[in-house]
Amino acid sequence: MFLCPVRLSGIFLRGLVLLVSCVVAWYVGHVLAVLIPPDVLSLAVSSIHKVALNSLMAAPAPQRQRCNLCPAGTFDFQLMSGGGVKVSPRICFKDEIIMGEGKDCTGRGINIAAFDASSGKVFGCKSFDMWEGDNSGIMVKFLREIPNVSIILMASYDDASTKLSEEVKEEIKKLGSVEIQNIDFRSSWVFVGSKGFSLPTDLQREKINHSDKSMDKYVGWPAEVQIKGCIPHH
Repeated sequence: MFLCPVRLSGIFLRGLVLLVSCVVAWYVGHVLAVLIPPDVLSLAVSSIHKVALNSLMAAPAPQRQRCNLCPAGTFDFQLMSGGGVKVSPRICFKDEIIMGEGKDCTGRGINIAAFDASSGKVFGCKSFDMWEGDNSGIMVKFLREIPNVSIILMASYDDASTKLSEEVKEEIKKLGSVEIQNIDFRSSWVFVGSKGFSLPTDLQREKINHSDKSMDKYVGWPAEVQIKGCIPHH
């Protein structure tokens, strides 16, 4: 198949233009490399790098999860129990999700996070399975090792009562819980406790929702419960 002379001429011209452009670009680059002193070239590259770095540093930080709107001098928090087996519990403190979906220390049973009541620093977080195994002993040990002047946040997930011992209940009562004595199979429960100091009397500290087949949000599980508030720095 033959190409017409006009089409062949157009292809040739485009190729020639491309070749000439490459040669000119190479020649200009070579001349600049010879004429511009190395220290000036290095300074130009350094300036470009600084501009790029400053642009990155000036970029706004990613938004954090808001737990609650609280005044200065207080810690914001939000607690939510799990819902069935698919909705994970959540413990949010100082605009940070400490326990929740995808977090290593979150699991079935009772989820606990403890914080210094003065600085807000995390002491530790851990979940204790109350359906399988015997975890009451290590839970008692964990609670007793929490230092004085601490805030303790708890949230249930799935079932928090089957293997819950009376010894554990007594330890949680010492932190201010009332409903721990009433927790039942698959109850949804959240709690704000304190160790070594007293929380404000007007702060909502606990909420519970028992399983009822006629009212359950999930098949076999009640709806999740949640509370949020502001805790003054100690």
